[in-house]
Amino acid sequence: MTLDPDRYECPEHHTDLTSLVEEALEFQGPPVAYRPGPRPFQVIVTCEGSGMGAHSLTCTGTHNP
Repeated sequence: MTLDPDRYECPEHHTDLTSLVEEALEFQGPPVAYRPGPRPFQVIVTCEGSGMGAHSLTCTGTHNP
């Protein structure tokens, strides 16, 4: 899978969330209709907050499965 941007990070904790974004996209399943090229997405992931309390972040971009 190719993401654009290729890295997602929590702006508060500087934690890499890229693998969580990829996992969330896998759970969305295949598209209903095939469309070649990058597809836009929006997913909500949880940053664990470096021990300071988890919080949700919305990540957007495009991906090529």
